[in-house]
Amino acid sequence: MTWFSTIFLKNRRFVNFGLAAILFLLITFSPNVVRPLLGNICSSIFFYPFAELKYYIIELQDASRENRLLEKQLTEASLQLEILSEAKRENQRLREVIGFDPPENFRLIPVKIVTLYQNVYPIAAVINKGSRESIKINQPVINRFGLVGKIKEVMPDFATVTLLTDPMNAVSGRVAETREIGIVRFSPDKGMYFDNLPADSDIEPNHLVISSGLGGVYPAGLSLAIVDSVTASRGDILKTVYLKPTVNFFKIDELYVLTGGEQ
Repeated sequence: MTWFSTIFLKNRRFVNFGLAAILFLLITFSPNVVRPLLGNICSSIFFYPFAELKYYIIELQDASRENRLLEKQLTEASLQLEILSEAKRENQRLREVIGFDPPENFRLIPVKIVTLYQNVYPIAAVINKGSRESIKINQPVINRFGLVGKIKEVMPDFATVTLLTDPMNAVSGRVAETREIGIVRFSPDKGMYFDNLPADSDIEPNHLVISSGLGGVYPAGLSLAIVDSVTASRGDILKTVYLKPTVNFFKIDELYVLTGGEQ
């Protein structure tokens, strides 16, 4: 092999010339065979990296579309979960209301709050049903915790409820334990309080105050408040009684209009 390497090195110029001549003859006399072969070789050498880059970009685009699709599906699943969770909570609240027996000759119409008006405290609410659903002025409005207010204005598809936190909306109340009667009022300064209760009254903290039924608007027995504190100074004619409403007016959601018992 040494003598072959020596001959090749000494005659390298002639060898290269010979190879070039052979390639020229092949291209000249056999173009249909050699030229496509050379074209394929050149394409493979020069265009292979670009082809790989193209395939890589296509894969990235496919992955991006798949990620967007998965993100959309995840968002939709999360929204559906929230809807189901709220439905479960609403179902639980409705189950609690089922235990409430409407007064005689009354029936319940479930309604939703559309708008809540408030200054320091909520004082009124717009509900999503009106005269088309047999709702009328002065009908009582309740939730599962007790009396919320009464219907003040009515439109075909909406109605306005004035709440017990409206200073103009006083209610005749009765102490469930002692059967004494007074007026339940509300003011932004005092909160809810029991007015017109004599100083010798037997009312005590934690007593329950319910609607008395007097006045012909609210039926008797609806929960209004729990007695929070009772004070009376020497010589006073009336006791000072502060109440804690049974309804949290900052969290009212499902409401029910009592219909059918109008006088």
